[in-house]
Amino acid sequence: MLGAGTTLNDRYVLTARLGGGGMGEVWRADDTVLGREVAVKVLTPALTDNPTFTQRFLNEARAMATLRHPGVVDVYDYGTCEVMGRQVSFLVMEYVRGESLDHVLRRGSLGPEATMRLVAEVADALAAAHAHGIVHRDVKPANLMIRSDGGVALTDFGIAHSASAGHLTATGTMLCSAGYCAPEMATASDVTPAVDVYALGVVAFECLTGRLPFEGNTPVQIIFKHLNSPIPPLPDEIPPGPRQVVERALEKTPDRRWQTAELMAEVTRKALAAPAELPVPRPRRTLRAVLTMIAAVAVTAAVAGSVWLRPSPPMTGTEAPPSSAGGTTVEIIPSMASPSTVRQTTAPPKRTPTPRATRTFPVPSATTTVPSSTPTVTPTPTPTPSEPEPTEPPTTPPSPEEPTSEPTVSRPPGDIQCIRAPCP
Repeated sequence: MLGAGTTLNDRYVLTARLGGGGMGEVWRADDTVLGREVAVKVLTPALTDNPTFTQRFLNEARAMATLRHPGVVDVYDYGTCEVMGRQVSFLVMEYVRGESLDHVLRRGSLGPEATMRLVAEVADALAAAHAHGIVHRDVKPANLMIRSDGGVALTDFGIAHSASAGHLTATGTMLCSAGYCAPEMATASDVTPAVDVYALGVVAFECLTGRLPFEGNTPVQIIFKHLNSPIPPLPDEIPPGPRQVVERALEKTPDRRWQTAELMAEVTRKALAAPAELPVPRPRRTLRAVLTMIAAVAVTAAVAGSVWLRPSPPMTGTEAPPSSAGGTTVEIIPSMASPSTVRQTTAPPKRTPTPRATRTFPVPSATTTVPSSTPTVTPTPTPTPSEPEPTEPPTTPPSPEEPTSEPTVSRPPGDIQCIRAPCP
């Protein structure tokens, strides 16, 4: 339907076809009004006939017209016209003199230095678009133009974003490049800038290795691998810095990728300046692991402390009853003679609950004579030479109304039933 010499809106004359795909074709054209070369993206009739898609495409074209960045191709115009009885929508953009990145990669892969420089420039362009609320959703080598001065320009903004929003198809397949499709794009997730970060990671992988990370016979097979298969390892000669930039950009979960395109550009430049170093050091332990270890140590210390500080069980030893006369006990020694001798001894204080033998110390001045069971007592009027003369007059037994303190008996009370005369 379209060919060289076709005029759109009586202004843009198509001169040469630059490329094409499922969404349409890109032509080099002459702007007859301003007298300059432009690039014209002409959408396929299947997409143009959908009013929802054309409105979204128009909105994206207006947004792109307000974006100014060296790494973004300028958008000049948008329009619709009738060509051979079919309605055609088109987008007029800046014509970049140079070649696309996919043409460059056909000649071989790029080195780590050239790859990091390219990724940093593209990430800057994506950051500028994301700041305006625009997600490209179709970052791939065919949409990256290498300028004659070595710079990179990102083209075809807004087309993939608008098409994917409605899941519109031109040839029975989803409007996305399967080889660069983020996993969440195949699961009907919300569109976020993370899809552009993932696609740029795929571009970087392809630049370093000369091949895509996932390949298959059909787009469905490729997308399935994006969802489930691990990323193939990079060659051993890739330095740690560029390796970390690419591997983190290709994480399956959006939260684990570089959070923004601006951050990706920053770490890429660090990897370019010091490729042997990691732009972002990996933590030795995650916060969860550290908290788990601290909790385990705290629990162990608490258990050990409770066992250590538990009081020892009380000893079951039997203590002798305390004396009632200030620690003095009276031991009664029965005798075969008429009088029974009572000796008063002093027991040492007990320091430990362990029963110890009581040492008996006789007290000479406290000897008391207890009458025997004989009811009559014959006193000796004159002291004999063998007995000392008492220095004090003999004390009479106390009356029943004046009881004296009874000595503590160390033997069971059943041995002696009476300690005061007369005994029955």
